Amino acid sequence: MASHNFWERFFPVERDFYKMISDQARATTNGVRKLHDWLNSRSEEDYKLLFSQVIEADRIRFNMQDNLIEAFSTPFDRQDIYTLSVGMARIVEYTKSTLQEMEAFEVKADSTILHMVEQLAIGTDKLAEAIEGLKEEPLMSKMQIIDIRKAQLSIQNDYRVGMVELFKSTDIMYAMRYREVYHHIKDAAIHLGYTTDALHKIVVRVI
Repeated sequence: MASHNFWERFFPVERDFYKMISDQARATTNGVRKLHDWLNSRSEEDYKLLFSQVIEADRIRFNMQDNLIEAFSTPFDRQDIYTLSVGMARIVEYTKSTLQEMEAFEVKADSTILHMVEQLAIGTDKLAEAIEGLKEEPLMSKMQIIDIRKAQLSIQNDYRVGMVELFKSTDIMYAMRYREVYHHIKDAAIHLGYTTDALHKIVVRVI
């Protein structure tokens, strides 16, 4: 590895980290979109498409991490790239686990779940757009962060309102099952927030 890095000082390998994180962001939002589709269809096709996006997002992430280890230089701090990538991976993981929890507990999509996932999809769409514009239009990326925060706050509000309604139910098992699903979507939103923090840090440094 030391020898590899020595030669790379003189013959640097082209590694497009902007494209790598953009590809992961797009795979992340595609995964959330497939969860949204599945909530409405409950079809086997949408189920499989979601998991294929999870696999694709992981493939991109692992490839990028390998490149981070090997690269002599990066367009911005490699720790920031790593943090951004891990944050997106957590969003995908909670997206997948939301589907799995709904299947395991036989939970149907209510208005709270549908709206939370819709807002998560909006937030991850904006995240992907912000990352895609990071290299050429960092000021645009900064503006997208405002919309991501709005989506995240909307999910948190939906969670609180939904939990209030659940606690009014006399069916404890029903409330517990739905609470688990609400919580997984909220966790995805929390990691959307962490990812946005990492992105904001990068934006501030590149502007």
